[in-house]
Amino acid sequence: MHKLSEFWSARVHSEDFTRTRMGFMTVRLRLLTCLLMVGLPAWAVVDWMTLPLPHFELLFQARIFCTLALSPLIPLSYLIHFKRERMKLALGYLMAVMMSFSLFCLHSFGSEQELQAGYAVFPYLLITLFAIFPIPLSLSLQLACVVLVTMLLGHWLLVGQSIWSQATLNQVWVLGMFTLASCWVQCGQLNMLLRLYRESTTDELTGMMNRRLLMKQLEQARAQLLIRQKHFALVLLDLDRFKRINDIYGHLAGDAVLKEVAITLGEQLEPDMVLGRYGGEEFAILMYNHADPVLASKVAERLRIAVETRLVKSPTSDELLEVTVSIGIALARSGESTDLLINRADECLYQAKMAGRNCVVVEGQNSARTDAA
Repeated sequence: MHKLSEFWSARVHSEDFTRTRMGFMTVRLRLLTCLLMVGLPAWAVVDWMTLPLPHFELLFQARIFCTLALSPLIPLSYLIHFKRERMKLALGYLMAVMMSFSLFCLHSFGSEQELQAGYAVFPYLLITLFAIFPIPLSLSLQLACVVLVTMLLGHWLLVGQSIWSQATLNQVWVLGMFTLASCWVQCGQLNMLLRLYRESTTDELTGMMNRRLLMKQLEQARAQLLIRQKHFALVLLDLDRFKRINDIYGHLAGDAVLKEVAITLGEQLEPDMVLGRYGGEEFAILMYNHADPVLASKVAERLRIAVETRLVKSPTSDELLEVTVSIGIALARSGESTDLLINRADECLYQAKMAGRNCVVVEGQNSARTDAA
């Protein structure tokens, strides 16, 4: 189940999910912009058949101007670069252009000429079009308020419609209904994205990030090292003699051990660390802002002790299973590929196994072993 806060604000979303959502929204922003750039001039055919020639020419010029104003959104969408604030600016610009066009059309009809149905429903259509974006409720309501205030002020200042009239009440009621429907669709899309994202990035057994997301995080950390010199360390942890646990106590016991180790490691993590299941009985931790091998070794030793001191109850018997881990650590180097970094950490892990297991080996240092398994 997703938390309600995940539907209300994007601030609680992970950075990686935000990037995924922004990529999804960027494609839809381009599609919506193209749709509007085609639809605005195309509607001029209806104006030509229903309006006097001077009025038609005035609105046609407004349509062309609005189309030209929207055109920069296509190239600018490629500059969003998965940034949430940039996407909000793009949506705000799109909203501003379309509401300006709506106000101009309202002004052109004036108070003496009846507003055609196509223009009367324009604000509601805009709310409906924004339903294609998986945006949180807070932003959706903000956009709806902008449309509502603009529409009411426009009818008051340009048409002379009273704020407290029956017509205003009807407009607020209809816009509210469209807003609720739009929010429902937007939350449905957000829910779908969250579910698909977590299914594709979460290890089903342990609940931690899977190898796919872990490698993505590793690649992003490598990029930050190149650009901003943000150093980090890669820690590989392997359960000692895990096959023997499966053979003696069964795979249910092995699964219980993996879950308990994942919980134990998660409890020991610091804010600048991320944990994932690398594969099988192997885990990986990214230690951001770690350039000191001694400090990295101390953190890893704390993790090793935490796993060693927690006994795991076998689900198939009353036995308590002792579990230990071997740990290898490699510090990232600028310009190095992720494969080379993983190979160096894996070599340290191999050295820890050869040293008798249940110990920590940092590249370039001797193993720190307190107790052999």
